[in-house]
Amino acid sequence: MSRQIAVVYEGLPDFNIAVELADRVIVESIAWMTEDDVLFQRTWRSESSAGFRLSWAGIDHLAREAGVSVSGLYDEEPGEPDAHAASRAILYLRQEFPDLDAIVLIRDQDDQPLRRQGLNQARKKHGDGLPVAIGLAVPMREAWVLCGYDPDETELTRFDEARAHLKFDPRTRSHDVRDPKAVLKALTAGDLDRERRCWVGASLPTLRDRGAENGLAAYLDDVRDRLVGLFGRAA
Repeated sequence: MSRQIAVVYEGLPDFNIAVELADRVIVESIAWMTEDDVLFQRTWRSESSAGFRLSWAGIDHLAREAGVSVSGLYDEEPGEPDAHAASRAILYLRQEFPDLDAIVLIRDQDDQPLRRQGLNQARKKHGDGLPVAIGLAVPMREAWVLCGYDPDETELTRFDEARAHLKFDPRTRSHDVRDPKAVLKALTAGDLDRERRCWVGASLPTLRDRGAENGLAAYLDDVRDRLVGLFGRAA
C-alpha cells in the first residue's frame, strides 16, 4: 500500500525539491528500493481533498475554515516563530487525511533564525506518533540548489565571475550568500531544468557535505530518521 505523506510548502519549487530529495534518500536507505519502486511506495500530497494547495498561506486558511484553532504554550514556553502555524498545519492535516502516514514541513528561514525551534515545538506537541520531517532552508530554497551546482564547460566563465564577485565558492558556502536567488539565476541563466539537475544530479554525499550549514544535510537526515522506517529497515 502506498504511504500517504502530506507536504506543507511555500511554493511548488519548494515542494518539488523536497519530495525529489526525499525519494532519493528513501532509495539510498532501503536495500531493495529502486527509483522505479519508490514511485509506487509513496504518494506525496500537495493538495487538500478539494484540490487546494497545502501551501503555508493556503493551509492556514483551510485550517481556520475547518475549525482548527491553536493556542497555549509549548512545554511551558511561548511559541517561537511558526510554532502556531506549524501546529495548525499538523492538526488540520491529521483531520483532513485520516489515512495519513507522515508530514513534511518545508520552510525558508529567511530572517527568522528561531523558526527551526518553532517548527520543532509544533512537531513535539502535536506529532503524537505521526512522523513529521522538517526541512528549513537557510536562508532559502535556492541555497539548497546551489549545493548541487557544478558548472559544465559552457558555464565556467559565469561560475568564475560569480565566485570572484562573492570572494568565496557559493556551492560550499551557500548559507553566506546574501541573495541566493540572484546568484542561482546568474549561474543557470534562469533555466528551471538546469536548476533541477543540481539536486537530482549531484550525489547525496556531496549535497550533505555542502549543505551542512544551510539546513539541507539536516533535512536529508530527518527524512532518513523519520520517513524511511515507513518503507522498511534502513540498510
